[in-house]
Amino acid sequence: MMKRVNVILALVVATLTCSLHVSFAQNQKQYSPEKVFQFLDENNDQKLSKQEVKGAKRLADNFKYLDADNDGFLRLEELKGSNSSARYTYLESAGIFMYYETEEAELYRKLLPDVFDMPDRLLVYTFICDFYKMDSNTQPYKETSIFLLGEYKGKEIWHCVYMPVTSRESMLAGKYRLGLPKTMGNIDFLYADPEYNGTLIDENNCKVSLSINTDNHSFSKDEEKLIKELSVIPKMNILKGEVIEMSGGRNGNVLDLAQKFPNRVVVKGGEGSISFDTSSQKNSNNDSPLGLKPCKILGSYYLSNKIPFRLGKK
Repeated sequence: MMKRVNVILALVVATLTCSLHVSFAQNQKQYSPEKVFQFLDENNDQKLSKQEVKGAKRLADNFKYLDADNDGFLRLEELKGSNSSARYTYLESAGIFMYYETEEAELYRKLLPDVFDMPDRLLVYTFICDFYKMDSNTQPYKETSIFLLGEYKGKEIWHCVYMPVTSRESMLAGKYRLGLPKTMGNIDFLYADPEYNGTLIDENNCKVSLSINTDNHSFSKDEEKLIKELSVIPKMNILKGEVIEMSGGRNGNVLDLAQKFPNRVVVKGGEGSISFDTSSQKNSNNDSPLGLKPCKILGSYYLSNKIPFRLGKK
């Protein structure tokens, strides 16, 4: 599906001459996003409305998809983002990761797309991670995520239903390339061994807090078994109506990696806590993932990873 996205701008240019009766140049395929944007931005307000692009049929037809932040306008970075197929390379990161049970079955079903079946156990995977070292072409950023366990064709999968980030570049790339529900948010991550704390304030002014105290803690056999099992379940998203699987450079579960590469992967188990605060939210949303209150935390850990990995469509 990304192939289609990457040729949208070329197709737009090919349509402009016929639909707008304007000749740009003999070789229209060479038009850059900047040239297309400059031509269509009639009032020079640095954004394209539906009215401004209505003569460019291909662009108009894909307006909703290209409008990554859903503000009703297209900006140059959204056009440029849709024309990029490079995958992110993560060099170093650290974060708090948790698995918990919830009893909110009705909300769980609403949030899990119909293409996925309900699982036998209502499990939620959440984390706050600081991707503080990326490749030279990518801005470091922080991310908060909520994944739900589901089933697809008889196999367990994780599906992301919530993912605020601190980088607009990351938000656009995640939406275009992987179909992730990325939005913007303010995230703090504090390292104070043996305690680690992460806090998010999202676009609706809702708050997510994760914390873990790793002092004198070792994984129980049940925790170890659970984390090994759940950390290798594939993540599946929906991109343009198609179910896709995210691929990464990691092999095996996080605990085995930490044992095999102790100088590059550090995993510390601990007593974790999680809280969702929606009392100050700007927009009322009864179907918010933050309504998935935990009834039991099954496993939590701090992870520091220095093994590079990449994410993309499998």
